[in-house]
Amino acid sequence: MKSNIGHQQFTKISIFTFIVYFIAAICGHFNFLAAWFFNRHYFPLKSYLITFNDSKITNIENISKSIYNLAGYKALINTNIPYKLIDDLFFVFISSSLIILFFLGYKIVQSNTISHGAIIKWAVLFSVLMTVSIPSHSSDLFGYIARGAQQSIYHQNPYLETVDNIKDYRFNRMLCNFSWPHQPTTYGPVFIFITKAIVYLSNNNFLISFINFKLLNLTLYFLLILFVSKLNQTKDLFLIAWNPLILIQGLWNCHNDLVSGVFIFLGIYMLLKSKNNNKYFWSIFSLVFAFGIKYVSALIISVIMFYFLQKRTDAKVFVNLLLGFCSGLLLVLIFSMDYLISFRDLSISSSNELISNLDLVHQSLIAAVFTVIKYICNLSNLQFNPDKLQFILKSSFYITFLVFYFWILFKKKTNLIFEITLVLFIFIAFTLAKFHSWYLLNLIVLIPFLQPCFLKNILIALSLSHVYALTFLDQAKILNFVSMTMLPVLFMFFKEKRKEGSL
Repeated sequence: MKSNIGHQQFTKISIFTFIVYFIAAICGHFNFLAAWFFNRHYFPLKSYLITFNDSKITNIENISKSIYNLAGYKALINTNIPYKLIDDLFFVFISSSLIILFFLGYKIVQSNTISHGAIIKWAVLFSVLMTVSIPSHSSDLFGYIARGAQQSIYHQNPYLETVDNIKDYRFNRMLCNFSWPHQPTTYGPVFIFITKAIVYLSNNNFLISFINFKLLNLTLYFLLILFVSKLNQTKDLFLIAWNPLILIQGLWNCHNDLVSGVFIFLGIYMLLKSKNNNKYFWSIFSLVFAFGIKYVSALIISVIMFYFLQKRTDAKVFVNLLLGFCSGLLLVLIFSMDYLISFRDLSISSSNELISNLDLVHQSLIAAVFTVIKYICNLSNLQFNPDKLQFILKSSFYITFLVFYFWILFKKKTNLIFEITLVLFIFIAFTLAKFHSWYLLNLIVLIPFLQPCFLKNILIALSLSHVYALTFLDQAKILNFVSMTMLPVLFMFFKEKRKEGSL
């Protein structure tokens, strides 16, 4: 009887969750069609719920009038409609609803026998809705299309040349949505090659490229769910398959962190399932491939190598690890060939642009500390050099992390997966100067490998709190870090301490 009640409750939660995702998805398509039918403009990255006519855009002659200009880059909107407030209220509702429903669903999964099939069935429905949704709050998908077009159509090297060098790029359907036209790319060469391949195979068509990038992430999401289900842990399957941060940032906004995150997951999965030496090969190979997409997996590779060196493991195991590393690196170099050839033309100015793009400060602990110091200095009428202050803060944070990282490398490891996860957590959440919520996709995919512990609970909490990146919180540096990162960590810390005290 209790099981039947649990299944009924889970079905209700699933239906309500579907409705929330459906509302989020349908609003974008409704406004897109309304803009097309009534000859208006729809910029979901500026306002997901409101469309604008020409008279509300003061620089209409300087931007693309294409219906596919969805980012509204450089568009200056002048209207009495409080469109930002309307959007914030809408996304607070969407975010809060998804978090509450996820929490209720997790409680049911913990206390009842919910089948894998039921969890996966609803996850497929949610994921399809998010895949067909028009991105909001992030232009990264449009950036991938622009980087692909930059290579496929204009034969530029994205590491050396910028989109703004292309004549009339603001009026080009493939380029007009890109919000970083003055910056060279910092993504790994594997992913940059993928952008070129997808745009080329899409016949340099914006809509087909858009669909194919979305399908790439959806395919990898399904692959992730497949392998998580093989671990045969129902709670962990729910935590990943229903995770709103993965569905929103990985599928709705289509970030490539889901791509690198899935390969990180596969690398750790094969490491743990290594009953023969071949799995060690494919484990490191997968992690090196992830490095070719986003570089964070380099931290994992070093920890694994040092772990097996300290264990003085069988020579065949270490040989397979080295072969996997070398093979993966060779593949990354093959993907890099088009870009390496042009690096002889690397100038000092383009080098500085590349470095500055790597070191942009966003909603991070460094940004929060910098902002607090700046406010204190301004209130106290103290003079300070912002560039020097940023340099000191970044140097201090990075040096501290390096000390911690080398300590992890050389200490005797009792729990390899825990220490890998801890390193990534400290690096992404507290060290990076350039931090966005979707970077956590590289980290929360490790939840299924962790035993119940303080760190696992923190990752679950962060995967929920950072859903609010859809709201105004993402624009407030101090409030952003405090509310979405620091408070959830402190809450879980004191909760753990209280639990220890009651034992």
